[in-house]
Amino acid sequence: MGWAKKRINPTVANHVNRNFTTDFTKVVIKAVHQLPPPWKPSKKGRKGHDPQTVAVGCVLKVGFNQTYDGIEAQMKDSEIIKQHYAELPGHSVIQRGMKRLSITYIRKVMNRVTRFLRRKKMNIAVDSTGFSTQNSSTWYDIRIERQGKRRDCIKLHISVDIDTGVIQWFTTTPWNHHDSKEFEHLIKHLPDLGNVLGDKAFSSRNNCQLVADKNGTPYLCFRTNARSNAKGKPAWIISFRTRKNDPEAWLAVYHLRSIIESVFSSIKKRWGSFLLSRKRWMQKKELALKVFSYNIKQVLLVQYAKERKVPLWIRIK
Repeated sequence: MGWAKKRINPTVANHVNRNFTTDFTKVVIKAVHQLPPPWKPSKKGRKGHDPQTVAVGCVLKVGFNQTYDGIEAQMKDSEIIKQHYAELPGHSVIQRGMKRLSITYIRKVMNRVTRFLRRKKMNIAVDSTGFSTQNSSTWYDIRIERQGKRRDCIKLHISVDIDTGVIQWFTTTPWNHHDSKEFEHLIKHLPDLGNVLGDKAFSSRNNCQLVADKNGTPYLCFRTNARSNAKGKPAWIISFRTRKNDPEAWLAVYHLRSIIESVFSSIKKRWGSFLLSRKRWMQKKELALKVFSYNIKQVLLVQYAKERKVPLWIRIK
């Protein structure tokens, strides 16, 4: 795929990085309290901690790359947390809260943070990457009469707004799940689209037509054996002929999808490419919180760039 053709303006990035802990905490608290609690406290037994306070602790735990003990200590030392909460949950409460937190709730909180950036005619790039886990698969190969073993991973599929770098939707699947099947989930929750860019893994007649049905233009890279037969999907033959008649112009748009490499790099460098949870359902939850944390940082970058009226991106020479 190559490398990204542009990167975040260092002036913007340096400011956000200096104030990341404070601004991240404020955004999380505000977003969580704009929604109903993630679960209802039990009426039996002694009164538990406020679910919203526990939810804040769960997000901050992943967002700051802390252990449960570490996030408990950081919350107790944070002046911002003290201003909002009189009683703070301990590490064991946050750990139990992480189990009760649902991916649906994480999506809702994330949408609260990013919804002002969602608009019609967004140019979208789609792709996937793997995150390592502690799980492993074992099998016996009859041909070589030997047992094989490999470490499992979870695939993260995302659709990214090219102009802002914000992840608009995401899904998680096992490592052997094909990307093309996730394409519909990545775009169906979005409004009318502009250009939609994807590699050969997403190239199919059905996916091209899904983009056209949302008034978008598909730039899904064709496989070498692709044919122009529409087979009931007119968007396929239109895109195929556009690529054939003017390949340079078509590729110039298509290669804008390199920005998605910057997104994956940012997530893995700051929040890690390894999932610490052991259970698969907890790994998916941990990965969802990584995506949420990335989006909060990206929103902070966009807001600062708009306030100072400086470009968010600069070209890489």
